[in-house]
Amino acid sequence: MEATRPPGSVFRNRAFALFWASQSVSFLGTQITYVALPLTAVVVLHATPMEAGLLGALESLPFLLFGLFVGVLVDRRARRPILIAANLVRFAALAWIPVAYALDMLTIPQLLVVTFLVGTMTVFFEISYMSYLPGLVGRDRLMEANGKLQASASTAEVAGPGIAGALIGVLSAPAVIAVDAVSYLVSALALTRMPADAAPRTEPDAEGKKSVWASLREGFSLVGRNPMLRWCTVAVFFLSLFFSSVMAVYFLYLIREAGLSSAAVGLIVAVGSVGGLLGALLSERLTARLGVGPTLIAAVALPGLGFLLLSTVDGNSLGAAVLAGVATFIGFFGIPVWDVTVISFRQAITPEHLQGRVNATVRSLSWGTLALGSLMGGALATTLGLRETVVLSAIGLFVPSLIVLISPVRRMRELEHPEESPAEPNPVG
Repeated sequence: MEATRPPGSVFRNRAFALFWASQSVSFLGTQITYVALPLTAVVVLHATPMEAGLLGALESLPFLLFGLFVGVLVDRRARRPILIAANLVRFAALAWIPVAYALDMLTIPQLLVVTFLVGTMTVFFEISYMSYLPGLVGRDRLMEANGKLQASASTAEVAGPGIAGALIGVLSAPAVIAVDAVSYLVSALALTRMPADAAPRTEPDAEGKKSVWASLREGFSLVGRNPMLRWCTVAVFFLSLFFSSVMAVYFLYLIREAGLSSAAVGLIVAVGSVGGLLGALLSERLTARLGVGPTLIAAVALPGLGFLLLSTVDGNSLGAAVLAGVATFIGFFGIPVWDVTVISFRQAITPEHLQGRVNATVRSLSWGTLALGSLMGGALATTLGLRETVVLSAIGLFVPSLIVLISPVRRMRELEHPEESPAEPNPVG
């Protein structure tokens, strides 16, 4: 597959425009299911708290179980067929929920199986699409392309829950999940019209084809050798850990501790999602104006500032709601700036035959840590209290910024081009 790199906007690349459109539909469907699936479990099937917690854990567990091995597979196969297959399986799995509900045979175990299966296919899709994208748009357009995709995801986070609520008001929660199922089918059909790619070229060792473990070591080795990848991978561990910790108690804190109404919390989340959308839209401009290192330092300091501000919210009043909205806006703004910049760098400097393993190494760590952070947040809240958990998690969110500040990454002004050595960053001075 050869990338077409027309001048002007990345949308002039018709293949990327089609990919972006299909992903935008899928992002919206995913956000609808984000609301409809737990409501199906709790309202329709009367799930216990343990079952509801297990449902949430099964979404990210596949990254811990399979992520690294999927990375090896992705580096040995063409990526487009994996993307298509993953979406078709997600379509079939989610479509079963409204069908089973209509037949009056839907159960909690079925929801758990579907959630785990969809989560597993998400591992395949996420790692494959991040490895497919550099060849689709060209490595010099990755910041723009990732920014557009992140903006679509953030827009879906703003609009999706409201659309889901409106649809559930007319239909049942299980029936609404059909919308997400159809979005995966649309995405799969769109991907069949995308440029075909070949399996990456590799150099087998003396014994022939490399073993899985030898292949895994290659991915770890590149992450370990490159200063930006190494330091940013350490930073993302703490970012995922403390962000998921505060988000585990976020809704409970606003309603039970701060005393805000459910309607106010819905608006606050929407305001925060707007912050995420703006962060995605402005990420490329910020890195161009401030430089990569300073942008990353600021981006991961903002969640700590935002959630420290959130810890001062108290009382069901307009002022408290506005303060919570501003705090959430600040907390959510920096995350997509970090994601777009770091993911674009990783894709740009990673050789084609290592894209799957390098993306899988970092993705498995970040997504796997989300489950650990959620458990930590719950434990802290049980032991210390909700407000104390928000404060401690917010303080912890400054750790990634300090990590970047003491690393060579702080001197980077531009993302490396693929022809530059992947062993050192591009510092100024």
